[in-house]
Amino acid sequence: MNKIEKLLQTLCPDGVEFRPLKDLGVRNKGTSITASKMKELHLDNGSIRIFAGGQTIADVAEGAIPEKDVIRVPSIIVKSRGHIGFTYYHKPFSHKSELWSYSINTPELNQKFVYYFLLTKIDYLQSVAQATSVKLPQLSIRDTDDLLIPLPPLEIQEAIVAILDRFTELEAELEAELEAELEARKKQYEYYRDRLLTFEARNAS
Repeated sequence: MNKIEKLLQTLCPDGVEFRPLKDLGVRNKGTSITASKMKELHLDNGSIRIFAGGQTIADVAEGAIPEKDVIRVPSIIVKSRGHIGFTYYHKPFSHKSELWSYSINTPELNQKFVYYFLLTKIDYLQSVAQATSVKLPQLSIRDTDDLLIPLPPLEIQEAIVAILDRFTELEAELEAELEAELEARKKQYEYYRDRLLTFEARNAS
C-alpha cells in the first residue's frame, strides 16, 4: 500500500469514488518538433519549456512554436517511453508530439493530488510498457486514459498535497545536502592526492 492509499484509508474510511483520468480534463497533444530543432531554439531565458523524453528539455521564446501547441495551464506531462514517469508543470510549456499531458479541469479535483497519485502508478505502468514493447518500453494513450483516479473530498486532497509537498521539499533538501557533502569529500580527496603527488615528486628529485 502506497502513501496516498494509506492516507485515504485513514481519512476516508468509507471509501471514495474513482473515475478514469480521461474524464477529468483535457489531454494535450504537444508539438511536432525534433531534438535537433529543440537544441537550435533553446534560450537560457526562454519563457516556454518544451519537454522530450527522459530529462531532455528546451526553453524557447514566445513564437518559436505554434501558439496552438502552447499549454498555458498547470498540467501533468506523461513520460511515455523508456523510463515511464510524470512531470507536473505550471508555466507555459509544450512537449514533443509522441508524449501527451493532462490538464485537469474538474472543479472537485486538485491537480497536484492527481499528479501525486499518478506517481504511485509508475511501477505498474513501467511493467505495462515493457510488456507491450519488445525494444523500448512504450505506453499507449489508453494506458493512462483508463487509469482510475480516486476522488476524495477536496479538503482531503489539499491536506494530502500539503503533506506530500513537504515530503518532496525534505527529499530535495536532503539530496542537496548529500551532493554538497560528496563535493566537499571530493575536493578533500583531490587536495590530499595532490599533496601526496607533490611530496613523491619532491622526494624523487
